[in-house]
Amino acid sequence: MDKQFAVKVEDGRKGVDGDPSVGPIYRNLLAKDGFPSLDSDLKTTWDVFRNSVEKYPDNRMLGWREIVDGKWGPYIWRTYKAVYEEVLHVASAVRASGIGSGCKVGIYGSNCPQWIVAMEACNAQSYISVPLYDTLGSGAVNFILDHAEVDIVFVQDKKVKELLNPECTHTQRLKLIVCFSSMKDEEKDKADSMGIKSYSWSEFVQMGSEHPSELQTPKPTDICTIMYTSGTSGDPKGVILTHQNATTNIRGVDLFMDQFEDKMTVDDVYISFLPLAHILDRMIEEYFFRKGVLKGLEEVNPRRRKIFNILYNYKLKWMKAGYKQKYASPVADMLAFRKVKNRLGGRIRLIVSGGAPLSSEVEEFLRVTSCAFVLQGYGMTETCGLATLGYPDEMCMLGTVGSAFVYTELRLEEVPEMGYDPLADPPRGEICVKGRTSFAGYHKNPELTNEVMKDGWFHTGDIGEMQPNGVLIIIDRKKHLIKLSQGEYVALEYLEKVYGITPIVEDHAERWAHQNGNKVSYAELCNLTQLREYIISELKSTAERNKLRGFEHIKAIIVEPRTFEDEKDLLTATLKKRRDKLMKRYKAGIDILYKNLTANKS
Repeated sequence: MDKQFAVKVEDGRKGVDGDPSVGPIYRNLLAKDGFPSLDSDLKTTWDVFRNSVEKYPDNRMLGWREIVDGKWGPYIWRTYKAVYEEVLHVASAVRASGIGSGCKVGIYGSNCPQWIVAMEACNAQSYISVPLYDTLGSGAVNFILDHAEVDIVFVQDKKVKELLNPECTHTQRLKLIVCFSSMKDEEKDKADSMGIKSYSWSEFVQMGSEHPSELQTPKPTDICTIMYTSGTSGDPKGVILTHQNATTNIRGVDLFMDQFEDKMTVDDVYISFLPLAHILDRMIEEYFFRKGVLKGLEEVNPRRRKIFNILYNYKLKWMKAGYKQKYASPVADMLAFRKVKNRLGGRIRLIVSGGAPLSSEVEEFLRVTSCAFVLQGYGMTETCGLATLGYPDEMCMLGTVGSAFVYTELRLEEVPEMGYDPLADPPRGEICVKGRTSFAGYHKNPELTNEVMKDGWFHTGDIGEMQPNGVLIIIDRKKHLIKLSQGEYVALEYLEKVYGITPIVEDHAERWAHQNGNKVSYAELCNLTQLREYIISELKSTAERNKLRGFEHIKAIIVEPRTFEDEKDLLTATLKKRRDKLMKRYKAGIDILYKNLTANKS
């Protein structure tokens, strides 16, 4: 029998009276006899922070770099104790401004120490933090200010103008604006004319130090944050997460990681490159690692590349045989993969990918070459980040998102209109999640809450396939199955994942141009028929390698010189495609493609 990574705690059942069939309920192996007890000393996020300060007051907590003479300078660090003292001052200043517990506090800006301090100040005084970000689409910040009833905003200096933009009409409901650095005189005057008090960061910290107040710390069931997440259409949804949601997640990660030989220590550093306004994001991992590592590999001479591939396959063979990556081939690590690790900073020990599955090729490459733990998880804002989590050093996890998280129950539900049955072989259906990390509902939207929460089960909208060992694969999205004119169904997300690994964009296109003597601008390059033909051939190779059916092969393309991020509203905040907007944007071009294909057939 194969090694198991989840335990079945309840059998599935056939649907009756129009109800869908449901598959077996799975839990993490650590929860086979019930969910593990929570840490009695860490009931809220404030407890977590305060506990860390008490244990490690002089350890480095937050580091950042500043530009000196046009270049990035060294990291500047602040200790837990120093950050804690600033948090107390900021928390006192908010209280001194007349803001009562339970009020909503917006935080608007890029990742920085002030963002964290503002968040912890909210935790200290039972305020509800509301991350603000404009990548949700035009008007999102204005919508959230009103919908969440925000009273005060901590804001990055370059975002102040967005907040004071006349189109952001709900800024006028604010009582207070605190800038991460300082505001320009005209911005202060504008805020003053709207009846809004404004402070620089140093002024606000000083005010708090002069007016210390008792902390009014939260209860576990109190709301910690309302985190707005994008839908592929409509207004952003405000996901309500409690302090208990967050601390349960932290406890679960602790218990999960304790199983393994390599433990995280106080000497490890986490580099934050995903927006703090998101729970989990995607895309950057594949972009960063493939462009940072594979590009370097392409530049070495063929002989060294051949040696690299021999060592890669040798280590991979032993990892597939069950050896942990650190013991699979120390010689290969020393000769080749240590250099990869050094390109990633030299200290990397844990790589976590979440939000959407990495391609199997990328995950395998990272597991072999990074000399680090590679964990792939699955979750969303509504699950407080984690619903499943993969195991390091288990090559059967490739292409999967792991098994149920420590405090999560997992099952699949039938989707008859798409032909997915959780009682079939293989079991497939909509992924449903239940547990202590699931959100408390959508803010001011009981209809949508009831639509996705049924009998305590959160319906994710993602389609999964359960493996015999209790491990989950994401195969589709519930709403993104299209039926072709000949009656065949196509799963768009699956095809995007397959085609997404094809090396055809940006620097690859420019290299092709160089090799073929095309000395034109990038925009002109994208209009070349020869480039389109080359890309089609590469896509065809990918389709054949992955055994796609004929109707899943891409026959014609539009080459866009700009990224989707450059145009508003084509992507959600988590970089998912807004298909209706994309269709509208490219409809004319798509119509021409179809016309040309039809003409060529005749």
